[in-house]
Amino acid sequence: MRIAMFTETFAPAVNGVVTRLGHTINRLETRGDRVLLVAPDGGVDEFRGAQVVRVPSLPLPMYPQAVVCLPHPEIWRRIEAFRPDLIHVVNPVALGAAGVYIARS
Repeated sequence: MRIAMFTETFAPAVNGVVTRLGHTINRLETRGDRVLLVAPDGGVDEFRGAQVVRVPSLPLPMYPQAVVCLPHPEIWRRIEAFRPDLIHVVNPVALGAAGVYIARS
């Protein structure tokens, strides 16, 4: 199965979402599934076998550890090239909304 995931938080951040996603990606890749992760810029381009598409992000003024990702046209091209069977949106914020839009298209 080919799975595209959208998240507003990922490594190098350290939090529960990142930990859970790491375990999920590891499990999916171990089973033979392919994962494409769309995440904020500033981190790795590959994680435990999954491709990571980094998109521009801005820190939240009152909580600089958290960011808001800016949907970028490159996302659409990368998702089309990946041809996912499933799109999973982890955080329903700006980037998550883009994921929902792409999935419905």
